Amino acid sequence: MEDVSTVPATTSADAIKALMMLRAEMVQREVRMSAAINEQVQALRQEVGQFRRDVAAVVDGAGVRIAQDAREAVFPVATEYGQAVSVTTAQLRGAGRTVWMWLGATVTILVLVLFVVWAILGYYRRELAATKDELQRYEDAVPVVQAFYASDAMICGGVICTNVDPDGSRVGDKGQYRAAKQRPSR
Repeated sequence: MEDVSTVPATTSADAIKALMMLRAEMVQREVRMSAAINEQVQALRQEVGQFRRDVAAVVDGAGVRIAQDAREAVFPVATEYGQAVSVTTAQLRGAGRTVWMWLGATVTILVLVLFVVWAILGYYRRELAATKDELQRYEDAVPVVQAFYASDAMICGGVICTNVDPDGSRVGDKGQYRAAKQRPSR
């Protein structure tokens, strides 16, 4: 091995030069790499910006397209729904008219039935009043008939003829009437 102190000075100066050149080359290479990395970063930034613009355009276009597709898909259903609502509304109106007609007919029939019942009750009320009057006359006549059958009397020429009891009591304002004799038992 050689002793370092015996190495010629030119070799150390050459080594330092070589090291300096190597260092300079490394610095240059680092600068170039840094510039290349910066260029690539800048290019990536531009690409990312472009990508974002493309995505935004796609999203905006997709939103418009989705809205248009949704409208196109919903339109037939909405039209069918509108027609169904119209048909149902018409049916409900028809049913409502039918219900009102039935209700009107029912009320009319009810009013007619009530009028007929009122008329029949009035007729029976008048008949009952007449029958009541007649019954009262009969009830008033019962004591007369009972007295007639209890007395010795008969009808002669449209009047009552009696077998007067000479001992009977006198009645009337002037005592002009006398009691009849009791009818003989048969």
